[in-house]
Amino acid sequence: MRSNVKNNVDGAQRIAYCLKRKPIITSLMNVDELPSVLETDSNIVFILKTDIFVIESIVEQIREAGKLSFVHFDLIEGIGKDKTGVAYLAEKVGIDGIVTTKNTAIVEAKKLGLLTVQRLFVFDSVSLDNGIRMIKASDPDAIEVLPGMVCKRIMERIRTEVNVPVIAGGLMIDLEDFDTALKSGVIGISTSSKELWRWQDENML
Repeated sequence: MRSNVKNNVDGAQRIAYCLKRKPIITSLMNVDELPSVLETDSNIVFILKTDIFVIESIVEQIREAGKLSFVHFDLIEGIGKDKTGVAYLAEKVGIDGIVTTKNTAIVEAKKLGLLTVQRLFVFDSVSLDNGIRMIKASDPDAIEVLPGMVCKRIMERIRTEVNVPVIAGGLMIDLEDFDTALKSGVIGISTSSKELWRWQDENML
């Protein structure tokens, strides 16, 4: 069982360390893509869509490949979206972290020693204001902003409001998107683009 004691700074630093040399997070959309994900040099895998029947096998293979597994808690099928569901993923499945839009899931995950990434959809100033309030309340280790291209416009505001590392996600499909996101100050991007996976494998130290 994982320790209930968790230092948020340590969690943020661990995520940042994993992304320092390999800033591209591989996003697993379906189990058929798992072999391709395992072959990449990425340090972190976001498991976006899966179900209770295959999640243990997926996480085990990711662990054996030396990568950290983060499950998108909101999308996994067959597991309740409550504290029992978080506990099952932490203690039975053995995930390293969760990705979620839900404050309650972040809080429960932190209690169980999981790394936490809170998804923030930014469509306008109202959604940004609401998202910042949620982040202040839940205090995740990192936030994932979608669509990632808005990061260049909102990073200054985020930095003034919260001290949380930012990952750009959603519509990150080519090198221009990647470069623009990193120049905005994010610590990494999440993407299902195999082109970007290959580019990282071939070009990042």
